[in-house]
Amino acid sequence: MTRILLLILLTGNLLSACSTATDAAALAVPSSTATATATGLPTATPTASPTPLPTATVAPTSTPTAPPTTAPTPTLLPTATLAPTPRPTGDRTPVRLVIPAINLDRQLFPVGLDANNVPVVLDHEVGWYIYSAKPGQGENIVLWGHVLRFRKAPHIPAPFAEIERLAIGSEILLYSADGSVFRYVVTRKERVTPDQVDYILPTNDERLTLVSCIGDRVIVDGNVELTHRLITIATPAP
Repeated sequence: MTRILLLILLTGNLLSACSTATDAAALAVPSSTATATATGLPTATPTASPTPLPTATVAPTSTPTAPPTTAPTPTLLPTATLAPTPRPTGDRTPVRLVIPAINLDRQLFPVGLDANNVPVVLDHEVGWYIYSAKPGQGENIVLWGHVLRFRKAPHIPAPFAEIERLAIGSEILLYSADGSVFRYVVTRKERVTPDQVDYILPTNDERLTLVSCIGDRVIVDGNVELTHRLITIATPAP
């Protein structure tokens, strides 16, 4: 009886083990050997390792060649026409007067007015009136001188003694302190009274005015004077 119970227990254990076995174990033909082999836990079927995808070979990216760019032709700016640079000027004070027609070549001396506003006329020289213009300034340049000798110095000729003989069209050269030479041509000769001072005032144009005496001789305060003035006007030579 005891042996029968043991066999029943062993048989129950075997059934329990088979119920946990895989389907393949259940289909297996039992061995003739009476000793039962304990069935272990089912072995997990190894999961196949994923085959790595082939690495794509990246083709070298070709740098797109830009179409040749034609450089724009620069537009040339109009060339500015430069005005001629004016010649630098120095001291244009007139210092020498030359009149070839009457063989006159004289140094000039600056003169003004005396205390009574009367023009100062040098005894033996040609004066440049300092309140008149300088050559090249576009105004009236005034020179004056005597036409008679002085009794105290009869051997010294008067600077403008021959000015009356100067004809229209005669050339006059005026030299300035900076070495410049200005050419003028006589265009007018006027006989005026001493009170006609307009001829030595500004005229708004370039001209050379030579003032001398002319007319009848008269005695004034013991001195011999002439009644009129000779105005000789010259304009720039063409």
